[in-house]
Amino acid sequence: MNNEQQSIWDYLNQNAIGYENRKSSSEIRDNCGLEAGDATNVYVRNQITQMILNHGCCIGSLMWVSGYWIIQNVQELNRVCESLENRSESIIVRANALRNNFININNIINKG
Repeated sequence: MNNEQQSIWDYLNQNAIGYENRKSSSEIRDNCGLEAGDATNVYVRNQITQMILNHGCCIGSLMWVSGYWIIQNVQELNRVCESLENRSESIIVRANALRNNFININNIINKG
């Protein structure tokens, strides 16, 4: 982990153990002295993603619920994984709809 990721990991381990203690990306940014990247703290979010993908960290987050936390049990893990899986399914549905819309529009244009 780089120094910023280690700072995030240390902060979460000291302050965000379990879902009920989750911390927003703004809280993490401010307490770890990180840059935001943009209004949604994309830099912080990207660092956390890299920690999960490349450093074996179990950091939870949910769509529509603010905050990150250290996952503590199977229920928290399942809740996070189900949220991610639901998002992936809805993104595939959206992609397929765009493809179909494009085909339909082009069929109309080509016939007219």
